[in-house]
Amino acid sequence: MSEHHYLRDATLVGECLRYVAVSPDGDWVALLGWASAAWHLREREAWLGWSLEQRRRRLRLVAQNARFLILPGEACPNLASRVLGLCCQRLSEDWQLVHGHGVLLAESFVDPARFLGTCYRAAGWQALGRTKGFARAGREYYVAHHQPKELWVRPLAPAAATLLRAPALPPALAAWEASPPPRSSLGAAELASLRA
Repeated sequence: MSEHHYLRDATLVGECLRYVAVSPDGDWVALLGWASAAWHLREREAWLGWSLEQRRRRLRLVAQNARFLILPGEACPNLASRVLGLCCQRLSEDWQLVHGHGVLLAESFVDPARFLGTCYRAAGWQALGRTKGFARAGREYYVAHHQPKELWVRPLAPAAATLLRAPALPPALAAWEASPPPRSSLGAAELASLRA
């Protein structure tokens, strides 16, 4: 990934999984990296229609396809969409085995200056729109990079969006919700005086 991906970076953030797609001959043909979802995406939040509290509790049920690389070699028609489709079929189950909870939705960013998102569309993903061009530079700190990306999503369960915005998850999924710490009601000035 560090050698062939255009970002030259294989770092994944938060809960993550890495996959290697292998040909019938045993050759590596693709690499995928999945990580924790982006903290806040205007297009995703609008599409889901969930509340801030629902997002805090259920964001862990969204996984981000943070890296995807078709390795150099012999061309194979539809390889990218086939690999994405097969990976999405098993992602929630694998996530549950490794992280103790499944995922209901996959998201990814596509750089429109480099790619059209054709393989995502062919694998059943949906484009939601462009981001504003910010990158995470800390836990809750973002910096502008002025390179908006296309946001793509794919439900991994029937009615995933409906489940994520529901007042309560079905009993089988309720244990997957996070219990985030309570949010502080103090403002920035009050927090600064506490530190001082």
